[in-house]
Amino acid sequence: MEQEKREDRRVRRTKKLLTQALTQLLQEKQAKEITVKELTELADMNRGTFYLYYKDIFDMLEKIEDSLFEALDAIVDRHEEEALTAQTKPMLLDLFTFVQENQEMCRVLLSANGDMNFLHRLNEVVREKCRSVWLALRKGQDEDAFDYHYSFVVFGCAGLIRAWVNRGCPETAAEMAELADRMIQRGSLTDMEAY
Repeated sequence: MEQEKREDRRVRRTKKLLTQALTQLLQEKQAKEITVKELTELADMNRGTFYLYYKDIFDMLEKIEDSLFEALDAIVDRHEEEALTAQTKPMLLDLFTFVQENQEMCRVLLSANGDMNFLHRLNEVVREKCRSVWLALRKGQDEDAFDYHYSFVVFGCAGLIRAWVNRGCPETAAEMAELADRMIQRGSLTDMEAY
């Protein structure tokens, strides 16, 4: 059992070093331009070690995104629909805390060199939960109204997250959750006076 724990620790450390190297390279270039050789040289390990865990750079990126989305799914699932109809700020706080804890990877995934599928998957993670909340709050309104409102809120929040991580997350997650909640509830122009 002790040996398994040591091996697990080594595997986590190896994957962490590879992820840090990939994050650094994605700040400079797109994933399709990154080679396994330059990634492993930057991580100071041999290519054979890389291939123990990943088929190629895209497989690695996909697995990193999958682990991020597992955590995001857990965040969304923690919040009951009934609670969200009353208040969105607790879920926003969890979301901004998650982003802050993973800011380097979120920054590169939301950058020009990042993976646009990340943003689309982020959209889908939250969509169904928001749809049921919307329909509960706005009985009788059609799906088109939901699509417009949802697109505005989600892509606005994604832009807010992108701006925040690009600035190095100088505000706390709680401050950003409060700002996002006010913008969603009252609109961004009203909120700029308070900011």
